[in-house]
Amino acid sequence: MMVDLKSNNKFSMDYYKSFLDYALNEGYNFVTLKEFVDKGCPSFNHVILRHDLDLKPQTLNKMISIEKSMGVRSTIFVRVTGNEYNVLSYPVLDMVTSASKDGFEIGLHTSCVEFAKINGISPISILKLELTILKEFVDIFGIAPHRDLNYAYNSLPFIEENWAEISKLGVDYHAYQKNIEDATVYVNEGFNPHLCWRKHAPEDVIPTKNSMYILTHNHWWYERHPFEEWK
Repeated sequence: MMVDLKSNNKFSMDYYKSFLDYALNEGYNFVTLKEFVDKGCPSFNHVILRHDLDLKPQTLNKMISIEKSMGVRSTIFVRVTGNEYNVLSYPVLDMVTSASKDGFEIGLHTSCVEFAKINGISPISILKLELTILKEFVDIFGIAPHRDLNYAYNSLPFIEENWAEISKLGVDYHAYQKNIEDATVYVNEGFNPHLCWRKHAPEDVIPTKNSMYILTHNHWWYERHPFEEWK
């Protein structure tokens, strides 16, 4: 007998499509982070979809496919320095460059302070290297700090304190700028103590017409159950 697991596992592709449909039907405009900043950070009727590609990059394809079918685009932050995947591997680079050509925004997901401290080098040097590598293949306009569950150092304070210097590397924004956060309701999944929406669910915010900044992590989303991806 086939058991329906979706009632006990919230973050399915069916659920993902359902709240995107809901937002579209309520007149929300879906924009990338760069588009949102370029528009002056409107506080109503806009949705930023952001994906942090932390683990299992192949699982992002399911979300990209749904977004393409619905005519919406998201911002995907990818890692350059990390053990979990190689952005320059054939399948990951192909996915990233293909998404960029299809109108998705690619950004840098960096743990520059942690990487720099562990290896005894400058965080700015790491950022410059990461951006140089990615810009060989796609346009990069923004950065977002990455934090592992067991992270040693958070890069966000460094990015905020050194933004004048970092912006000279050719990026327009970082993902936690005050003008972005002040204009949006931040919606993200995480552990509290189990996997859930941390504070707000999209379907609760949509009726308010407030702009939303939705952060997802593709490795937690699935088609039938959370363990379907074995790689």
